[in-house]
Amino acid sequence: MKQQALANFTDIYLIAIAFFLFLSVFVGYIFWVCRKGKKKHYDYLSQLPLHEETRT
Repeated sequence: MKQQALANFTDIYLIAIAFFLFLSVFVGYIFWVCRKGKKKHYDYLSQLPLHEETRT
C-alpha cells in the first residue's frame, strides 16, 4: 500500500514546495514562541495551574 501511494508522487517540485512550506512554518513558530518579550507572559501562564480559585 505504501508503494502504491508513493508511486503517485512523481512531481518532485510539489514535494519540494510542501517541504519548504512546512519548514518555514515550523521555523516561524519556533521564533514566535522564543521571542524575548513573551517570557513574562509564559511565566504567568505556567503558574496558573498552581493558583487556587476563589469562587463566590
